[in-house]
Amino acid sequence: MNRPKGRRFWGLAWSASLVLLGWSGLPATARAEEGPLVTNPPIITVFPVEDGPGGVHFQYPVAINELIVVQPKDTLRTLYVKPELEEKVEEAQQNKEHKEAAYSRKSTPDPLSETPAERALRKFTHTVWPSKTTFLQALEVLNGADLRLMFQRAGEEKIYDEPVSLPSGLLLAAVDGRIAILAVQSGEKGERGGFQPGDRIITIGGQPFMGTLDEFLEVYRRANLGRKSGESQALGFTVYRAGSTGPVSVSLPLPPSLQQSLLEFSPEMGHGHSE
Repeated sequence: MNRPKGRRFWGLAWSASLVLLGWSGLPATARAEEGPLVTNPPIITVFPVEDGPGGVHFQYPVAINELIVVQPKDTLRTLYVKPELEEKVEEAQQNKEHKEAAYSRKSTPDPLSETPAERALRKFTHTVWPSKTTFLQALEVLNGADLRLMFQRAGEEKIYDEPVSLPSGLLLAAVDGRIAILAVQSGEKGERGGFQPGDRIITIGGQPFMGTLDEFLEVYRRANLGRKSGESQALGFTVYRAGSTGPVSVSLPLPPSLQQSLLEFSPEMGHGHSE
């Protein structure tokens, strides 16, 4: 029995979207594994934090994910793992409800006192770690797949809460006018593409690049929207590498566009044969 064309199209679209899921959000290896970030060199040896006026700051602009660059003037507050915080919130809420129910049965209610979980949660949301050592120690033990950074932009009261997910497994910073690779995450696309710690990017796609880290991430995001039919399957770079006699070529694989994925799917894929 033949499937209606509309159903077949949406079935293909859904199958194609599953193919593309591996190219969005956290890297597949980071989602599947638990434990601290494993990088070369160890991230605690190159994570560019320093103690400064008013708290801890980055030494250079740093990309904590493919969207967010934290500037040296921004104040780092704390690193944490979201599931653990959510457990504290749930525990605090349950304790509060139990206490309110108990006190409501008394003729003269007593003031509600904080439980240990409530007190820990309140302190956490107002915490500013005073030393870079605390951040480095946290990187040694926290689960890298769920790691988040809380920070404040210079001159703003808002507290930002963002995931730490290295773009293609690369710890990127803007150092002396170049995009530098401070560390390479094991098993990720950056490592597979040939990047090494200490590399500094000279060209992207054959074009010289001297832009900011924000501009680099914009190029990176556009490239990862997907290649079109006939285009290269990788984004090429040349980098300066200490000890090399000249520029070194490296690359990052690119995902197919959704349109191209649909074209590459045969009608039978994922649906069995028509009868």
